[in-house]
Amino acid sequence: MMFSRRAILLQGTALAVSAPIAIALVSSLRADNQVETQLSFVGDDTVQITVIDTLFERSDPVPVKPEDNREWVPDPYVSFGSVGRLNGLDGYFSGDANVTQPQLFTAWPKVVRDSRLSGFRTGSEPHQKHALADQPEGWSVTVNGQPVTVVALYRKSTPIRTEALDVRRWDSTKRHILTFVLDQPIPQGAELSFKGPTVATIQGHKPVTAFSEAVHVCQAGYPVKGPKKAYVGEWWGHDQNGMPGNTDVILTEQTGWRLIDELDRTVVRTGTLELVKPATEPHWNEENFNGCDIYQADFSDLDRNGDYHLHVDGLGDSFPFKVSDTPYADALRLAARWYYHQRSGCEIAEPYGEGRTRPRNGHPEDGLVVWQTDVQLGRTSEGYDGSSVFKILREQPIGNAGLSGSTAAWSEDLNPNAWGGWHDAGDWDRRIQHTDVVYHMAHIVEAFDYARTLDLNIPESGKPFSDESVRARKNSDDRGDGQTVLPDLIHEALWGISLWRRTQREDGGIGGGVEYSNSGIFGSVSWNPVQIAYGYGPEDWASYWFAFSAAKLGHVIKHVCGDITLGESLIDEAVRAWYWAEQEFLSKNPYAPVPLNEDGTEPKPEKWVSVVSRSRVAAAASIYRASGDATALKVFEDNNPFEPLSDDPADGIQREIFQFSYYDYLQAGQEGRPTNPEIVKSIKGWIRYRVKRAERMGRDFGLHSTATYPWGPGWLRFGPGSNWRAAHFALYFAANGELPPEMQAAVVEGMWFGLGCNPANVSFVQGLGRRDYADPLLIDGRGKPPIPGQISFGVAGGVMHKWEQQKTDGSIYPADQLAWPKYAQIFESRTIAISSEHDIKANAMEWLIACAMVNYQAPEAPPEHDG
Repeated sequence: MMFSRRAILLQGTALAVSAPIAIALVSSLRADNQVETQLSFVGDDTVQITVIDTLFERSDPVPVKPEDNREWVPDPYVSFGSVGRLNGLDGYFSGDANVTQPQLFTAWPKVVRDSRLSGFRTGSEPHQKHALADQPEGWSVTVNGQPVTVVALYRKSTPIRTEALDVRRWDSTKRHILTFVLDQPIPQGAELSFKGPTVATIQGHKPVTAFSEAVHVCQAGYPVKGPKKAYVGEWWGHDQNGMPGNTDVILTEQTGWRLIDELDRTVVRTGTLELVKPATEPHWNEENFNGCDIYQADFSDLDRNGDYHLHVDGLGDSFPFKVSDTPYADALRLAARWYYHQRSGCEIAEPYGEGRTRPRNGHPEDGLVVWQTDVQLGRTSEGYDGSSVFKILREQPIGNAGLSGSTAAWSEDLNPNAWGGWHDAGDWDRRIQHTDVVYHMAHIVEAFDYARTLDLNIPESGKPFSDESVRARKNSDDRGDGQTVLPDLIHEALWGISLWRRTQREDGGIGGGVEYSNSGIFGSVSWNPVQIAYGYGPEDWASYWFAFSAAKLGHVIKHVCGDITLGESLIDEAVRAWYWAEQEFLSKNPYAPVPLNEDGTEPKPEKWVSVVSRSRVAAAASIYRASGDATALKVFEDNNPFEPLSDDPADGIQREIFQFSYYDYLQAGQEGRPTNPEIVKSIKGWIRYRVKRAERMGRDFGLHSTATYPWGPGWLRFGPGSNWRAAHFALYFAANGELPPEMQAAVVEGMWFGLGCNPANVSFVQGLGRRDYADPLLIDGRGKPPIPGQISFGVAGGVMHKWEQQKTDGSIYPADQLAWPKYAQIFESRTIAISSEHDIKANAMEWLIACAMVNYQAPEAPPEHDG
């Protein structure tokens, strides 16, 4: 489909519309490439325009037929290792080893004619240092037909979709937000016209009210009983001289706001803004993350359901939002259901796909092979120490089975049981760290009654483990008691741990999981990959981690869900893994004396000792609670980081890591197992101290990131993961059986930033906002709509890698990332992983825990899905 430049720019422009319509006309790029643009107004003399620059035509993948002329020499180790030509057309292929699905070919995308706006490029003219569109004198602006002068012009530009147009040739769709300060006030109802370098004429009028980018609300809504705040303020980017602009010039604590009922347009609350985070106040290390003053409008006293929007004088309106008893019920369901879409070895089909389908992937019956290696995950870059995992795996000898064009039979080097689990991030690895999610899914079911009836509409819903539709069993004898219907969240946890249950060795050893030879190859799909799949070898670290999660899951299935047979099977597997790990770990003699350093100081233990010891002590608590094993009890009590009974406890045990293991120790005592009263007292005291020691870096956007975060502000923690403190509150609740009001409020406010209350007004959770994150990282089904519930990290925060900068070169303005306030670094391109990626056991797990916590506070359980 082709579009003229004028059509691209004017599609959906707010022309002579009333307020309710204007609210909905917000710049975005829809899946069909249609573009909406926007004029909005700031104070008396300032106008904002959004321009979308560069669109793509993408071809759907086509099946490769035997009679086609295919030119293809795959390389499973490089990102462009699957490019080729089909019937004379250049593009890229999927793998071709799947015996049930055809190989696919996709032609390179093309830029839509006339959609690339050169006025926003630099360097097209000799000695040109600035884009023509950044020069005020290059714009022709009229108000009611009369020319006006542009006094100042600011721009911020971000990618909202990035495509490879050929091998290592990239381009991005850009969203340019331009802020024009004019030399005179703009009368109400005035007709405006803007024409700039390579930008066709944009026309509109100044309505009574319109959407404002500077007004930020939680787009999923607010609870009737609980805090309700909007945040106001906007950084505009830079002018051509590198000087920033923002809303500080018009906002004060005298600026008024009105909360308006969408149903009858009545004003239900009024007030004036409150300054909550001045631009002069640092968040961290003398740095302010906003680039402007941030104000709040607090309407927490609103106590009725409804649909509302907030109007701020001089700016305009927020997105509409709901106030309801259970505003985050959908968030919880999507946070849990998202894991179903990440399954490996599972077909996504209706009615469970709810609009999305995908062939079965990662399954040996379809031709996928996993080469078994002795490589230990922990000793690689994807574990706790070591060289690049891809370099190590590439050096492993393999045969021909399962490779392109091969008909070789299975061999002893293959592991046909290595399927199941969840695919991680934008690739398809399954690592032992993912079982941390299994632990927390079990904990959520244990802690919250309503989670036991949560309907996820998965194939196992409403069924016992013995049902034939359940594919997470490790073998035909693994059926549980044959009667007990398990909660959906437990079924999902069982899928997540199924890979390791199937591949546990007879002696109890557990491997690190499955890794692919490259994290992403163009054209490759999970059901027909170009990559080679490798199985990690057994190791103590992975075995301890499995024991930690499997024991927890088994305990909950046995005592909460009531399937004693299945629960005991899991506990037995956990205990066998524990004892294998003990033998392996202690055989290395990690506590052997080490000579002093030359200066007489004691040497630090090797890194592996500290890391493995942490998982060992955590597993000990979980094993002890589930089985009563005396050896596990001694390991925990001797080495715990509170009151260790050993005179020489293990080094490197940190209270912040595997923190929920301490709860298991407390619960073991509550359930009648012997525990040490001093250790119990110390753990309870630490939990109380920890959650109340909350030195917030800022009061803006509802964020509760604090200076107590053990790893610093972190580049992962300003999206859905910004609610990481919900896990603190979950532990406090589990240990104490109640949650004080201030903690409840913190959990609620922690939902907001990830659900649209941020500088870009973007929801980082697909399907839960008025403006979804535009280009989340998704390799499977490239070009298709994102998965409902898929999350993105959201804010870059840290410095982008060189490869991220290269792929998005020219699409970010100001070009220097350090010129951007941290919270504004929302770069919606799948090629910027630190913004667009998701992580099974980091932000995805933290978000799931937060959603469980916030729904605990609701007066009613989340409504069940009717399928």
